[in-house]
Amino acid sequence: MPAEGLANARTLCNNAAAEALAPDPELYVSDWADCNRRLSSKTSAEVGQWQTSRTPYLREFMDAMSLAHPATDLDLKKGTQIGGSEGLYNAIGAIIDQSPCPMMLIMPTTDTAKRISRQRLQPMFDETPALADKIGEHKSRDASNTILMKDFPGGYLLLTGANSGPGLRSTPARVLLMDEVDAYPDDVDGEGDPCAVAEKRTDNFSRAKRCACSSPKIRGKSRIERRYDRGTRAHYYVPCPHWT
Repeated sequence: MPAEGLANARTLCNNAAAEALAPDPELYVSDWADCNRRLSSKTSAEVGQWQTSRTPYLREFMDAMSLAHPATDLDLKKGTQIGGSEGLYNAIGAIIDQSPCPMMLIMPTTDTAKRISRQRLQPMFDETPALADKIGEHKSRDASNTILMKDFPGGYLLLTGANSGPGLRSTPARVLLMDEVDAYPDDVDGEGDPCAVAEKRTDNFSRAKRCACSSPKIRGKSRIERRYDRGTRAHYYVPCPHWT
């Protein structure tokens, strides 16, 4: 091989190695969402660019879901309708765009997972330019993009229900997102807690993320309450508007 060709080959190899060994991007989920996430008229009363400043209490939770963040296990105990699920969707978008890898999103039931896929995730993929070219519109004959499986370069997103043992066991995942865990059944197919079954899907990944999010239901029986109490038990403090 001529010297010039050998030099070019070395350069290509070095560039490929550098790209493979590069650390995860430093753009955290909240920053990615502020730059890229577009809210669809199908899913939001405020159409247009996502603004974390509108939900500042989600910033720490979203940023901890960033693959560059050292946290591995996250639990958000929250009130209803404050945007917790949107934080999970922002993490999905940021990972697809920046650090693609295998992911799972678990909803209470498979039917709920299908509804979320159609009504929340697909509009996000369609309306966000950074994602539109990576995940196309669902087509029934396209095996790489079904309602419960979204393929993208470098990874995939599997959606399933906590009531489906086969769904929880089917696929390894580096990022595990569990939404509304207090609505999960106590046992799935005789195998125990669906969260514990799903978390085994991350065993092969040394830098896995496991995130649970839910509004608590019954005190003393709440799954998110137990998980929250095992952690740092951090609170987001809101200044009283009447305090002067």
